[in-house]
Amino acid sequence: MTKRTRILAAGLGAAALAAAAVAAVAVARRNRAAPAKDAHSPIALAVGEIPPEPSIWVDVHAPAELWRSLRSNPWIRRALAEPLGQGLGAEWAGFLSTRGGDLAGAFEGVVLDVIADRLLADPFRVVFFTGETATGTPALVVSHPSAPARGAYDLLEGVARNGSYEAARCPGPAAKEAPPAAPIAVSRWLIAEQALFAGQRDGRIALARNPAAVVQALCAAPPDVPAAQGIDLSVSFSRDALGREAQLAAALLGLGPAPRLAFAIEGDRLEPRGLLGELSEPGRLAAGPPPPALLKLVPADAGVIFVANLLLPEPLTREALVQHLQERYAGKLAARPVALVWNPRGDAKLPTEVALAWPEQDAAALRDAFSGPNRLERRRACGHEVLASTGALATAVQQACGGKAPSVLDAAPAIVQGLRQDASIGVSVNLGLVLSRLLGDAYAADAAAASPPAREIDSARRLLEELPFLGLRGVAKDGALVPGGFRS
Repeated sequence: MTKRTRILAAGLGAAALAAAAVAAVAVARRNRAAPAKDAHSPIALAVGEIPPEPSIWVDVHAPAELWRSLRSNPWIRRALAEPLGQGLGAEWAGFLSTRGGDLAGAFEGVVLDVIADRLLADPFRVVFFTGETATGTPALVVSHPSAPARGAYDLLEGVARNGSYEAARCPGPAAKEAPPAAPIAVSRWLIAEQALFAGQRDGRIALARNPAAVVQALCAAPPDVPAAQGIDLSVSFSRDALGREAQLAAALLGLGPAPRLAFAIEGDRLEPRGLLGELSEPGRLAAGPPPPALLKLVPADAGVIFVANLLLPEPLTREALVQHLQERYAGKLAARPVALVWNPRGDAKLPTEVALAWPEQDAAALRDAFSGPNRLERRRACGHEVLASTGALATAVQQACGGKAPSVLDAAPAIVQGLRQDASIGVSVNLGLVLSRLLGDAYAADAAAASPPAREIDSARRLLEELPFLGLRGVAKDGALVPGGFRS
């Protein structure tokens, strides 16, 4: 797990929570004057020779249901009334709560209404990029805006534009023979001293906190996500853009180029629907429930749990594995149910907390595979070899296996029942616990933190811990994953 991958995964959860809070924020209105229009030439944006790649993208397929759910969710209303929501929404409260009457009477209501009900009334996506020239800032993209969405864009362009940027071309090698393309324009929208950057190209609309991110989003759109009945929101991953570890894992699992997590919105709840995606190598996954011994060694306070039922050579050797990945292995295959535990942390100085549990029959192969310079803690627990990045996590796994500490099998009945279902791949996230830890780590890392006081941090962490445990699984069948999901 690279630092970049950890940051992307942790950042995705934090961004989703922040978006939920900001989308529903309602604060006291103050009078603001409309910004002056820029009278200067556009600022030139540098264009990199290596284009960034979309790595993770969140597709909102049913925006109306999303906004309705956010506005009616009682947890979000409570959060907005407490320091947690006030802290998340403070930076953008002025921007989103500015009234149209304060912008030369351009529209009724507030800016948030224009964005949520018109600009983002069509399906949209939030895209994260990776690569040498990636800004680290996600971009919001409306791929097929309707006439009302384009009208909302033009409205905000007219009342909020205050400066502009321009890129001569898209990132990547410059074409030597083709005629130069039209430059890519990016506007700076300034309201209540907060800037948002926006642009249009080839029918798409892109918004971001960084003008370069707008250019990247307009030039490097992820592939369209196939429509699926009953799916209102999905999170897709590019197997080729998340680093070597992700590529190796995808090869072992036989995953296609963009597997995705699917959710439905039912009332004010987010319901996991499962893992979707094509399999590039259908013969690399078995199907069945995770063995009780495997679940027993997973600590109850694990943040992220990944399980997989791998089909691998029997016996497993380096040579046999190479042949298997090259589709040249002709021997017998056997199922290997494995689990990966990951506890994301909110301070880069803290050690990575990852543990892999693998059937002990492959102990020799594991010693060969993990013989590199990075030292791992090795344990045996519940018939499995355990390789952990820290001694504390290795000990926690042993204690869970031995009954000296709770395991996930001691969790709420809905969680235990969900974890025991048939799966070829399963991803479970204790969302409340993960976000609470991230907040606690981030606050503790700031030695100069004086406000808010620790008691308010404790209150915010308790509120976060009320968020549900989410589980998604996919069962390999006919070259694809058949989805299923559960939540607490």
